[in-house]
Amino acid sequence: MNISHTSKQIIINTVALFFITLGISTFIVNDIKSFLIGITFGTIFSILRLILLEKTLNKAMDMTGQKAINYTRIHYTLRYFLTFAVLLIAAYRNFNILGVIIGIILPVPSIYIVNFKNKSN
Repeated sequence: MNISHTSKQIIINTVALFFITLGISTFIVNDIKSFLIGITFGTIFSILRLILLEKTLNKAMDMTGQKAINYTRIHYTLRYFLTFAVLLIAAYRNFNILGVIIGIILPVPSIYIVNFKNKSN
């Protein structure tokens, strides 16, 4: 699986933020086991979603205009349906929903960190 250097940096930062968040949450959350399962589930899903996004964009680059637009729109919609499915599974399986949501959102600060590091260089 070929992943770009930037995506690898985002994944590494996401995992680092996962451990930082987990460490802080041990002092705040009452049911740490449920939170651990939730944040792990959300983080793994968000990393997979990032990889899917990169693959979609790489494949769309080889397509012509309207075909690439339609392809990216379909995959954009599919990623949102997958996110909805993950949240439904988390609710059904009694995972900590807050943990899942935090895990899903963790790549956002990671992207800002990577962009800041790249601009500094």
